[in-house]
Amino acid sequence: MRIVFWGKGARGVACLDALCGTTHDIVCVVVHPEDRGDAPTSVRDAAERRGIPVLGPDDPNADDAMLALQAQRADLFVLGGYGRILQQHTIVIPSVMTVNLHGGKLPECRGSSPMNWALIRGEPSFTLSIIRVASGVDTGDVILDRTFTIGPDDTIGDLHAVAEREFPSMLLAAVEAIARGAATFRAQDPARAAYFPIRFPDDGLILWDQLTAQEVHNRIRALTDPYPGAFTYWKGRRVKLLRSALSETPYYGEPGRIYRITERGLLVCAVDRCLWITHAILTDDGTPLGATAQRYDRLATVREAVQAIVSANAPVPLHATGVFHRNASHAR
Repeated sequence: MRIVFWGKGARGVACLDALCGTTHDIVCVVVHPEDRGDAPTSVRDAAERRGIPVLGPDDPNADDAMLALQAQRADLFVLGGYGRILQQHTIVIPSVMTVNLHGGKLPECRGSSPMNWALIRGEPSFTLSIIRVASGVDTGDVILDRTFTIGPDDTIGDLHAVAEREFPSMLLAAVEAIARGAATFRAQDPARAAYFPIRFPDDGLILWDQLTAQEVHNRIRALTDPYPGAFTYWKGRRVKLLRSALSETPYYGEPGRIYRITERGLLVCAVDRCLWITHAILTDDGTPLGATAQRYDRLATVREAVQAIVSANAPVPLHATGVFHRNASHAR
């Protein structure tokens, strides 16, 4: 089959490598315009090293992109980590179909960042899916899926490593089945459909009196590198939270308070109990928080913010202005 591959990042490179090892003809690769071939996970670079033509349209659905894609006479479009949404007139260009690699169970995990959301929600497993692309958001028939266990301390990096290892073989199995006319297509049950939105960097804010220890731990491992990260504040300075661990021994206290600082990290209380923050840095200079903070210091809470607002707007007592003392002196 003649294949146009659309890719981004490490997943895209791994899947392109796998396809290039088959007898199928990879006639063109489509990348994001910001992929200039200057990164280790550049799909552009991986394609150009093999002499495969590359397109990097700003809008893959624009007329000029349409003409370039139609000229490839593709049987199959494969979306491997490509992040732009294709409109119906682009989806139907190939003679057979367009397929997409999706990092979530369908129809329960439609939408953006499914692996991050699986960790945030504390799910025990996650699913990798390959679907036939339809006009809706992740609504197409499922061709193949596989489910993998999530460990209690697995991070988003661990889940991405599984996806980069497993997606290439899944893709080859799906493409071979399509080429033979032997692929099966499972329609999604719309009654079970759920959607998850795109995440933004500011969504990673941790307020310690709003989340349980498990919820804090889940957010930290879901948003750590290569993502912007969960974060909080210490004395007005932003702190990036990179690693955490739940405490085997129950420790309790006031939310946001640092109760211990050891080689393991900082023991900080959430709304229900304490957890260990094992790697955290001040974002302004990269200093480890544990090298600067003191025991009993407090990290950001809603209560602390309210107290600061109330204090800033409270009327100043007379004795604080010196009026009381001046009057007392006159009385003498």
